[in-house]
Amino acid sequence: MQSLEVMAKGMTVIWLRPNLEGLLIRLHRGSETKRPQSKQALAELQRLWPQYDKSVSAFDLYARFGLGDLLRAARHDEQLEQLLQVLSLV
Repeated sequence: MQSLEVMAKGMTVIWLRPNLEGLLIRLHRGSETKRPQSKQALAELQRLWPQYDKSVSAFDLYARFGLGDLLRAARHDEQLEQLLQVLSLV
């Protein structure tokens, strides 16, 4: 994740880096430090989660990952930790 402080507007903009699949990889135990290129992220995620497709539902994400997964990944990703702070989850 990459963030940009937008001081004039009083908000923080956060981009996923490299993409959503890259973040979902890092939510898997043992993959917290992986940083795949965006072109490789989907294939890597499907190796970890064979049923994953780009139309994954919020329910599927909720069923697979919890706050513990986010907190564990955030220990290795300063930007994810910042996002969790903005959302008051840490």
